[in-house]
Amino acid sequence: MILEFKDVNYIYDPDSTISSVALKDINLSIREGVFYALIGHTGSGKSTLIQHMNGLIQPTSGEVLYKGMSLRDKNADLKMIRSRVGLVFQYPEHQLFETTVYDDVAFGPKNLKLPKDEIDARVKEALILTGVDESVWQNSPFELSGGQKRRVAIAGVLAMKPEVLILDEPTAGLDPGGRDEILNVLKRLHSEEKITIILVSHSMEDVAGYADRIIVMNKGHIEYEDSPVQIFRHAEELKNMGLSVPQVTDVLTRLKSKGWPVKDGIITVSEAADEIMRVLGKA
Repeated sequence: MILEFKDVNYIYDPDSTISSVALKDINLSIREGVFYALIGHTGSGKSTLIQHMNGLIQPTSGEVLYKGMSLRDKNADLKMIRSRVGLVFQYPEHQLFETTVYDDVAFGPKNLKLPKDEIDARVKEALILTGVDESVWQNSPFELSGGQKRRVAIAGVLAMKPEVLILDEPTAGLDPGGRDEILNVLKRLHSEEKITIILVSHSMEDVAGYADRIIVMNKGHIEYEDSPVQIFRHAEELKNMGLSVPQVTDVLTRLKSKGWPVKDGIITVSEAADEIMRVLGKA
């Protein structure tokens, strides 16, 4: 396991009258090369959980381990771990600050004191991987579209050569085209570069279409951790948590309630289309 949570609890302002429990008894194992989605209603603990993954926050109790080493260990190199477990915050374009796209992506590798040639190679590789056209590398990042800015921000994390890439609502505020661009970048990074992806999202359609595993958080603890098909079988329970299921899953559930002999476990549009055609063909 690349990341493990063992009996992790976290309390904000523990010694004050406004203390609040954000994480409760979290036990979780993140496997290498898997595309995870992390879902939960606002306030469920998602953002607090991901900030524990590279030591930005330390547990009130329990342990978080990277490749078997506790992030509390005095020998744990948190700077190195944060380069290997990269975290992209919501609206990452707000973190852009350099005068050119190239310099912004180079900022992290420069802080690692890498040789100039290595920095150049990492920057170019990261920009190519995220689909940022070479024609804008010397432009100001603030001249780019929202989707392009988001790609540059992701490239800045990729230039650190992470094994795990954590993204907090990376498509928030983007139009449908920009959203698809970012999700396709993540899909390619996962399939071609074998990077472990942890995607925090409110979109059940995105989750159903891209994730191998889904982690469902509710009131600070993990309610479920399973494949998308199995997770969305808990439709009523998810709705009670303030979540939903993919629209196509809801549509097929309604068709089944009206007597259509459709299969369970349909979670994507293409699967739904095939299943409806199958039933209509039989009819």
